[in-house]
Amino acid sequence: MLPKLIIHNSVSLDCSISGFEADLELHYGTLRSYSPDAMLVGSNTAKTGIELFCEEIPPEEGYDLVKPEIQSQDPRAFWLLADSRGTLEGLLHIFRRSEYCKDVIVLVSEKTPDAYLDYLKERNYDFIRAGEAHVDYREALEIANKRYGFRIVVSDSGSTLNSILLEQGLVEKISLLVSPVLVGKTGEKLFGNLEKSGIGLELVKNERMERNYLHLLYRVLK
Repeated sequence: MLPKLIIHNSVSLDCSISGFEADLELHYGTLRSYSPDAMLVGSNTAKTGIELFCEEIPPEEGYDLVKPEIQSQDPRAFWLLADSRGTLEGLLHIFRRSEYCKDVIVLVSEKTPDAYLDYLKERNYDFIRAGEAHVDYREALEIANKRYGFRIVVSDSGSTLNSILLEQGLVEKISLLVSPVLVGKTGEKLFGNLEKSGIGLELVKNERMERNYLHLLYRVLK
């Protein structure tokens, strides 16, 4: 069984995910309103976030190698980090320390280097192995539902991962926080890597937010 998957992004009026400063308070406030069990993030997006918000990478400490004790009433989401190539080696402890992260679960494939898997095991990170050369997201999400009981997963990632999820028919809804700004040619379009055309959408929510932001919620028509 697949969990309900929602794509959530902050975009400019011309649907760019770069070239402007997102309102993180509104972005994550809207994301948390879905009460996700997990957030799905691609490795490149995760690494870019670290580079933006961390002036330097803090060294690992002993407590970073210990799986946190999860309390049943903890409202935070797990972070599903898609990283079949080991891009985030040496960086995962930053997410584990985050006040917004319950713990990290890494999505890997059959081609993921053994050295990276050893790195995960030594630090007590759960991982889901699905797919040959790349992560099979359908299989990975089915395993996440069966193993952890995830019912709602929100993808907070970039163009590549979100386009893959749409092309594979895994997305139920698309949530857009529209910023009152135009970016133009320099921006990276949210679905700029989408090769499948004619994906129908139904508008289910249209809410004006503070500071001239707009929240749009679409249902993806199967």
